[in-house]
Amino acid sequence: DAMDKALCESIQSLTASTMMLQEVQSQYNTEKKRLEDALNGSRKQIEVLSEKLQKEEGETATLYLKIMSLESTNLSLNSTISTKLEEIGKREALVNSLTADAKKSSSKIQELETVKDALEKALNEST
Repeated sequence: DAMDKALCESIQSLTASTMMLQEVQSQYNTEKKRLEDALNGSRKQIEVLSEKLQKEEGETATLYLKIMSLESTNLSLNSTISTKLEEIGKREALVNSLTADAKKSSSKIQELETVKDALEKALNEST
């Protein structure tokens, strides 16, 4: 009878320990699942951010190439502008020179007309 009672108490103790172990196992499984879900969520977030970063890096590279192209175009246009300004300067100098020559020619023509008029007057007076 004492052995049955001790056996019964051992069985109850074992049952209580088994139930406690099952409860702890259930909590462990719940916590493990929560952590696995959090880890999977973090992995997915890292994957999305990585794809975003690659896209941004691609766009940055494209913008860099566009900037380099624009800088090259700008240098070319600056060179063209410089060349055109030189041409304008040369043409302005030529226009000034031609204007001075035209003034000299006009003055010479006026002198010659004055001489011609004087000669015609002298010729008319002598006849």
